[in-house]
Amino acid sequence: MNTDIELYSRQFEYTTKLVGQVVDNISFYLEECDQNLTEQPNEFGKSLLNGIDIEVNGQTYSIGNRYTDLGYGLSIDHGQTNELEFFDADKRAVMFDTNVVGQIIKQVNIYWMNIPFEGSIALYPQEIEIITDNGFLLLSSIEINNGQVNTEFTNELLVIDSIEIARQLKLGQFGLDNNDRIFFKTLPDLTENEKKNGL
Repeated sequence: MNTDIELYSRQFEYTTKLVGQVVDNISFYLEECDQNLTEQPNEFGKSLLNGIDIEVNGQTYSIGNRYTDLGYGLSIDHGQTNELEFFDADKRAVMFDTNVVGQIIKQVNIYWMNIPFEGSIALYPQEIEIITDNGFLLLSSIEINNGQVNTEFTNELLVIDSIEIARQLKLGQFGLDNNDRIFFKTLPDLTENEKKNGL
């Protein structure tokens, strides 16, 4: 349980640090052959096999699938993705020119789900949503198969900067009522929920 609390705490700590900062740059890690800034072609957004870097105020934060030891579930960490993850190909950092770049982060929301392993009673971040004055960016630990959204809790990262696509796929805030997402405003809210549920 202590390990879970440490993981939960770190996610809330870094979301708090991002709020109020201007997004200077967002970078993906891609091979030269990757087309349209995506590794798994699809109509929804950019599907990546590694995390992304978000640069704010001279600091770099990485969001990628590193929450569990198996490399599944989203995690926010301080540092560059190429220092935190193993790359199985020759990749370079490529700037993602999206609608939150140059804007102040107003909110960073984490949408949690239950870890789907038998015997597991912990939560993990399924989606992380970044909201600015006029921009929206959502990252989801979800797999794209044959161009379609398929499996949650994977080592693939789907990046969406369209709120309409997020609504269509029932991700983040749009998955709260009928797609098993859970939202907690603070760490005490999350831990109180776990106590109530005997976790």
